Amino acid sequence: MKKIIITSIIFVLIMRAAATAQSYRPATPEEQKELALKITEASKQLKTLRCDFVQKKTVSILSDELVSEGELLYRQPDKLCWEYVKPYQYSFILNDDKIMIVSEKEKNIIDTNSSKIFKEISKLIMLGISGAGIFSEDKFIPKFYVGTQDCQVVLTPKQKELKQMFSSITLTFNKTDYSVNTVEIKEISDDISYITIKNKQINIPLSDEVFSIR
Repeated sequence: MKKIIITSIIFVLIMRAAATAQSYRPATPEEQKELALKITEASKQLKTLRCDFVQKKTVSILSDELVSEGELLYRQPDKLCWEYVKPYQYSFILNDDKIMIVSEKEKNIIDTNSSKIFKEISKLIMLGISGAGIFSEDKFIPKFYVGTQDCQVVLTPKQKELKQMFSSITLTFNKTDYSVNTVEIKEISDDISYITIKNKQINIPLSDEVFSIR
C-alpha cells in the first residue's frame, strides 16, 4: 500500500514536468533562478487542472512495454483525483486529510491524521502540484537544463522514503506557460515510467463529486 501511494506522489509531479527529444545544456546560475521563479509563479496561477495521460512503463524483468491511460483532476489546494481507465481501472483520490484508493477488487480509505507517513505523503502530493515541492531542499537535489523549446529539471531524491524507490525524476517544462508535457521516472529496480500529458484544461470548473470520498 505504501509503495502504491508513494508512486502516486511521483506521478502527481507530472503536473510540473516534461521531456522531449531535443538536446539540453546545463542552465547557468542566473537561468536556474529565472526558471525556478517562473515555475513557481505559474504554479500560483493553477487553480484547477484536468488532463489525460498515457503512461508507458519498461520493467527490467519483462520484454514488453506496459501501456496504460487515464485522467487527472486537481483543485487547489488539496483535492486530487488520479484515475486509470485502460487497460484496468484504478483510482487515487486525495481530499483534505483523507485518501481513497479504489481498484477493481477493493477500496481503502485512509485518514492521514492517524499516520505520520500518510500525513507526509499528502503534503508531498500537494507540494508536487504547487511546484514548490520540487525545489524543497530536504526532499530533492535539482539540476536545471535548457533546451530550445523546453527547460528540464532532473530531481535526485534526498528523503529516505523516496530514495528507497527512485533514483531520479526528470521533469520538463515548456517555455510557453511552464506546464507539463511528460515525466520520466527511474526506479531503483531499473524500471522506467514515461508519462505523456495531453488535452490539458487549466482553471475550469470542477465539481465536488469527482473528489468525493465515501
